Amino acid sequence: MKQHLIECGVTAPSSEEAMVMNVHGPAKNVNLRIDYISRTMLSNLPDLLIDLLEVAAYVYCADQRLARGSDQLSKFGESWRRSLRFKIPVRDLAVWQDPDVQEALIDTLGFLSDDSYSFEFRQAETPVQPKELYFHDLIDPADEHDEVALFSGGVDSFAGAVTDLVANNRSLTLVGHYSSTKVRSVQEDLIAELKRRGFDRHLSYIPVWVSNEGVRAREYTQRTRSFLFACLGLVVARMSGKDSFSFYENGVVSINLPLAGDVVGGRATRTTHPKVLRGLEQLFTLLLDRDIRIQTPLQWLTKKEVTAKIAAAGMADLIAQTVSCTRPRKWTENQKHCGVCSQCIDRRFGILAAGLGDQEPSERYMQDLLLDDRSNGDDLRMALAYVSLFKKIAATSKERFLVDFPEIVSAVGHFPGLTASEAGDRLYDLFQRHARSVEDVISSAVREYGTALYRNELPAASLLSACYNRGHVEIAPPSNYDNDAKTFMDRLSAQTLEFAFDDEQERVHFQGGLTLEGANFKIVAALIEAFRSAKKRQTEVQFLSAPDLADHLRISEQSMRQQLRRLREAIEPLNVTMGIPTDQDTFIQT
Repeated sequence: MKQHLIECGVTAPSSEEAMVMNVHGPAKNVNLRIDYISRTMLSNLPDLLIDLLEVAAYVYCADQRLARGSDQLSKFGESWRRSLRFKIPVRDLAVWQDPDVQEALIDTLGFLSDDSYSFEFRQAETPVQPKELYFHDLIDPADEHDEVALFSGGVDSFAGAVTDLVANNRSLTLVGHYSSTKVRSVQEDLIAELKRRGFDRHLSYIPVWVSNEGVRAREYTQRTRSFLFACLGLVVARMSGKDSFSFYENGVVSINLPLAGDVVGGRATRTTHPKVLRGLEQLFTLLLDRDIRIQTPLQWLTKKEVTAKIAAAGMADLIAQTVSCTRPRKWTENQKHCGVCSQCIDRRFGILAAGLGDQEPSERYMQDLLLDDRSNGDDLRMALAYVSLFKKIAATSKERFLVDFPEIVSAVGHFPGLTASEAGDRLYDLFQRHARSVEDVISSAVREYGTALYRNELPAASLLSACYNRGHVEIAPPSNYDNDAKTFMDRLSAQTLEFAFDDEQERVHFQGGLTLEGANFKIVAALIEAFRSAKKRQTEVQFLSAPDLADHLRISEQSMRQQLRRLREAIEPLNVTMGIPTDQDTFIQT
């Protein structure tokens, strides 16, 4: 796990390894700008929330600058995770130094991005950046709205907004983050169209620009974006005198099961995962000493059902103006969806399943979901992984759901008002409905293109051909294919328990936030070299006899076995936090 030191609010790094970040001053390299705030709202903004904005901007922009591990399957392990140490000046130091605040911050970010975090806060030197310099285009006091919600310009956020405006007769303040002017244009065009249709006095839009300046992103996963987004929502909510705000996202994406065996940890996004949202609520509540709630009104809906809500609100013709693709650099005037990323695949399945394909021609996508050749790189693998996942879910009984998809376990305890059992039942029903919608889209396309499939007239590496007859698929193998394929298949057949070994601090850090130290660390330290050696040679790990291990630890064999039992008990919480079933041989085999 590579370590990074990020020093914020300084003009020069303390060492060659440190990275300097600034939101203001002559060394500014992080943009933070909020538009269309009223002067009254600005007067309600305390220093603590300015601190939070800056912390969120630093975390988000550092996430983009610091690349993760290789794209090769065999290197996804420890190189994928990062150790991020932040030094940040704040105005309200006492609050940020509170151990409970720091624990909530570190735990939530750790689960969200699958990285290790530490924070050293210091008192900001005077004069600090005046808060007014972050806010541009101040407006006169506007009508007070019923709710504050986050708005990306995608299908889900637009569906949530029009449902609240039309069906629920609610007025909204929509907060939109953008790091590219292309993204802001999408959001502004949708807002303008809603206002043109009579919702002018029921709708306000606050765009927020947070991005790196003068530095090109090296990491595109953006796992911390929802932390930034939530912080923006909280700030606007409190400036509006409210203690809650909404995330509009469907429940399948919220849980976001990994599409393939290599998509673990940071590779499986957790942007609105229930555990993340409850962690953010805890952090915000501790910071402000008041009960903060994050609402997810689309939690129990599939993509098909969310998309149908746009049509139900009489806005089906605006579906084509929403954009879900996360690759704005590839967008053109007429094509703003690459068609190959998971967001594009999920979007297109939802739109087709809802029977709204005529509202968005396939030509709007750079690659058609079902018919185009996907033999380039991993394009077909991503699409097939998506279909295969939900095909497997469709064939899974309720009794096997948590066993076959243990990642669900980390979510079931984080739905307010529901027991874990009730949440599990509702999630099973949700995923079954989505699986059926994916199957319906494939089945309908097979009926429509049956003759072309029979005659092999479609590209062999199109998704529809691959689903119809996997035997004809020919994909150019990547370099080091045999070793990578073996590693990939191994990960498909076994649960992955990832950890980092810290010699200096004498700790073992597990994905999910669990840490071993003291006597438990000593046992791992005695075994780690054999593990490293076997991993390097890609061979089985050599066993160390019980007497030899006891001698190494300088304790009796009986004491060693007792300590080994305590170590196994110590990692049992991973059953819940990471959804990984553990037995006595999960971590240390005997």
